[in-house]
Amino acid sequence: MPEELITVATFSTAIEADLARAKLESEGIECFLADEHTVTVNWLYSQAVGGIKLQVREVNAQRAADILRESRITEDIENQADEYEGYYCPRCNSTDVHYEKFSRRLAFASWLVLSFPLPFLKRKWKCENCGYQWKDSE
Repeated sequence: MPEELITVATFSTAIEADLARAKLESEGIECFLADEHTVTVNWLYSQAVGGIKLQVREVNAQRAADILRESRITEDIENQADEYEGYYCPRCNSTDVHYEKFSRRLAFASWLVLSFPLPFLKRKWKCENCGYQWKDSE
């Protein structure tokens, strides 16, 4: 069974993502950049696809987050942790959750059809661990 990749940071530009990737690789952590080429080709897509995602294997996730936090390459990790502190998945109790304000799939579909993305509201929490989605009322 293949190991799952965990997103440890997101970036709006390829330069920031490459700096963080280089730092982790210099520490011996294998990492990958998701959506790098999509955002590089047209930076307007960054918001629609959720930015460039720096992903590592699950066993290295905590160490990678610590290295990025110590190196101060990105302050987004600390901001994301503070922003969602105290929230957890009602299904699996994971704290790896985030709030999705807009539907990325519908925005991407509207971009394909109309040549520009439309912001379809979603307003749901999503667990990165199990994929469960819920509204604030749960």
